Amino acid sequence: MKKLLLVLLLVFAVFAAKDIISGRSPLASLTGPATMVNRFPPSSPLYAQQQYLVDRFNAEPALRKRFAGIVTSKGLYAEMQTALRRGAGSLGEQRITAMFKAMSAVVPRLPPQSCAKLLVPRNDFDEELGEDLRRALEVLPPVQHKRITDFYLDALLAEVHDLPINSASPQAREYALQALSTTYHGAEAERITRVLQAPMSTSVEDRCWAAGTMLLAMSQLSPDNAVTMARIMWSPQG
Repeated sequence: MKKLLLVLLLVFAVFAAKDIISGRSPLASLTGPATMVNRFPPSSPLYAQQQYLVDRFNAEPALRKRFAGIVTSKGLYAEMQTALRRGAGSLGEQRITAMFKAMSAVVPRLPPQSCAKLLVPRNDFDEELGEDLRRALEVLPPVQHKRITDFYLDALLAEVHDLPINSASPQAREYALQALSTTYHGAEAERITRVLQAPMSTSVEDRCWAAGTMLLAMSQLSPDNAVTMARIMWSPQG
């Protein structure tokens, strides 16, 4: 069990959750002085959810100012990490637990090849993964879209307003990791340990399973443990 706890802690440093909330980054639709526009046609399954994002973003002068001049895909992709870091450190239980629920709903809708990429760190956005995420988002229930959007924008607002970043105590970290690790027993514990120790030497199916099962397990943690896991994964000061 201690070995599994250590492996879980190490792998969260590279767990690519920012791919999930970026999937064809909505900020790529910024124009002019950081005004967001909805590029999806009204017939698109994503139109209504994108419009919710557009309306919330454009109603926040601080966000429009913050993103003025960010036009490259790499620059936009980096903002996803900012949102995760600040969201994990500054947002409350409701936003963080809702985000885990939304993320765990995305992964089962991805093809195995793209799902497996979530355990592999990257510096820029993967176009193929982006397309697969878009398709997954198209069939995601609206409530899950809203959870992602609210986490993302509230996290960026916390960043522009420089809200406090809260830390997880060593005891809280131990409790959260222990709670997560108790999800796995016997062969499953051995399997996830093997995948997380050396993901690129394991099969696509095993990596996809590991990504999906971890997100599902985190979405089922108690709120306090879910917040701690978010801080372990995404907040350097958490």
